[in-house]
Amino acid sequence: MLRKLIALGALSAALVAVPAGTAVAEPYTPLIPTQTQIEVVRAEPGKPVLLDVSASANYPTPPEGDIEVQISAASSTARGARAVAAAPLFTTTVHFVDDAVRVTGPVLPRGRYIASAALTPDNSGLFLPSDDTTAFRIRLGGGPGDEDDNDNGGLPNTGGPNVMWLLLGTGLLAAGAGGVGFGRRREVTTA
Repeated sequence: MLRKLIALGALSAALVAVPAGTAVAEPYTPLIPTQTQIEVVRAEPGKPVLLDVSASANYPTPPEGDIEVQISAASSTARGARAVAAAPLFTTTVHFVDDAVRVTGPVLPRGRYIASAALTPDNSGLFLPSDDTTAFRIRLGGGPGDEDDNDNGGLPNTGGPNVMWLLLGTGLLAAGAGGVGFGRRREVTTA
């Protein structure tokens, strides 16, 4: 009992000797992420390329700022590979306030191209910068719905080797079900 009283006294003395600290939250203002959108409105041979660029954020007012727009020729190293951007063929900067800004680009020959837009917000203390890219193709009879057919919008390989895993899993499932069915089968005994 004496030991318990000594331990309690030592604990009380330690609490009195050390002042209790207070926790204070540091001021923190998070930066709001933004999203830049670029849309190809017209991509036809013999006519200027038309693009619509805009930005948005999860905030009551959209972010204002400069959007740098570039159009580059795209080349591909292999069939189905993502397009690689070359040096820009066209560059301009527009100021975004509230509505989408229409950008008139150059007249381009037939081929594959990449359009990119990068937002630099005016209020960088509140909004983060963002960017977006889109691939498009100019060909005879082309239009805004004729995006790059071989690029699949950056989707991974959605068919080839993955079918092997589907067949392997189905086979293993059938083998497991057969094993359970065989193990539960009753033996007929003759007496």
